[in-house]
Amino acid sequence: MVTTRAAVDVLAGRASGIAAHPCLSDALLAGTVDVRKVDIILDGTLALGVCEARDRLVEEATEVARGLTPTQLVRWLRRRVLLIDPDVARKRCEAAREDRGVELQWANDSMARLIAFLPAEDAVAAFTVIDALAGTSDDTCAGRNIHQRRADAFSDVFGDILDDQATPGGRPVPQRHGQRATLHVTAAATTLLGLDELPGELDGYGPIPAFLARELSKDATWRRIFTDPATGTYLGAGARTYRPGADLSRAVRTRDVTCTYPGCRQPALRSELDHVVPFDKTRPADEQTTEANLHALCKRHHQAKTKKIWNVRRDKATGNTEWTSPLGITYYRSPIPVHISPKLFERAGRPRPAPDYDDDPPF
Repeated sequence: MVTTRAAVDVLAGRASGIAAHPCLSDALLAGTVDVRKVDIILDGTLALGVCEARDRLVEEATEVARGLTPTQLVRWLRRRVLLIDPDVARKRCEAAREDRGVELQWANDSMARLIAFLPAEDAVAAFTVIDALAGTSDDTCAGRNIHQRRADAFSDVFGDILDDQATPGGRPVPQRHGQRATLHVTAAATTLLGLDELPGELDGYGPIPAFLARELSKDATWRRIFTDPATGTYLGAGARTYRPGADLSRAVRTRDVTCTYPGCRQPALRSELDHVVPFDKTRPADEQTTEANLHALCKRHHQAKTKKIWNVRRDKATGNTEWTSPLGITYYRSPIPVHISPKLFERAGRPRPAPDYDDDPPF
């Protein structure tokens, strides 16, 4: 039998809990509770630790579980745990709120999961608004179920903010590295014209189908990024100061896609730009602030390089970034290739109707 580590942990935890509380074993054998309710009881009382209070609550829960649905049992246990020791419950609540956060997880087929771990009242407030918007929306797309309408309502909230560059209360969306919040997509001009089906690149996500790149290109601001026809890598550009200009910054972030530390997934748009060879004030700036001598680094790895915890070198010929650890081990981060003659376009909002692709885009 093949199993996963997570499944083994669940089985081991269940067996340990049943062994510690014989009443659960008796109830299982008698058929008054099932495995699901056993797991709910063990999980719902876990916060109490190993103590007499937990033992008594497990016995009480085993008795009442036969007359409750799993959802009712969860709610019953939560209330009982809160009543047993309110002070401890408050401390657990405060500690749990320190772990609040939002993260983006990639999924297949150009989908993603946006996961929010929030205080209960904030999560319920957000869901209440989304549910209300979904229930009152003008359903022009026949066949949308409630889950789809909620997803669309959720997306519309942030799409409106991106369109307006401000929250509903009027607070402007902060700029990052001097640039407003946008969607960035890189795609070949031939793809956008419908001449081929080369995938595009959605910054912060990864490859997307050609049809989606074309859809996102509607009502977008276009910028030409020149590449080497043979390799597909960006041609260098220079700046006359320590800080790169907007075009050079955009080109480097588009080229790198993410922080160039091996394995780091921080999008380049949210990363800082660093001189691979440290900037020397005695030398001309346009020889140092160049595409070849700049790379994107998240704050953590930027500090690691600046403090010389790691040594970094970039091969101008291949574009490989070499990171050497304090132990002398070298790791390589290869460049992410782009299509020949790509176009970088950015959107300040959602796709809107646009002319057919017979019209030439504003190159």
